[in-house]
Amino acid sequence: MTKHCLWLFMMVSAVALADPTPADEISARSGLPASEVTSLLNNCDSSQTGMNFCAWRDQIVAERELQQVVDKQVHEHPERKALLEARLSKWKAARDASCEKTARKEWGDGSMLPAAKAICATASTKKMTKKLSATRDRNPS
Repeated sequence: MTKHCLWLFMMVSAVALADPTPADEISARSGLPASEVTSLLNNCDSSQTGMNFCAWRDQIVAERELQQVVDKQVHEHPERKALLEARLSKWKAARDASCEKTARKEWGDGSMLPAAKAICATASTKKMTKKLSATRDRNPS
């Protein structure tokens, strides 16, 4: 009985300490209930809001994947941490400015603007993740 209680406690603790899902993160950012966010994410093409939320989800997933690559590199080469963080900070600012400009040029202030910016950021983030993964054993510049 004690083994089962300990096992159950460990499982509950692991779930409680796990990273929030993209839906949980969007729910926290938007203030919408998780059930509503999940419904929107399950029907990406049903409304503009659904399209926006799905684009944000994809961006969150891409950024988490990038962070995993960064964390792995920092773990393997702690001496590179400051350089890598500075490089990423500069890159993120340039990415966001470029995506803002591109999306505004294409969509103006239209309802597609948030999704277009997120789609652009996702694509750029995936490229950076691939680039950092390829340079894992070299000094990032």
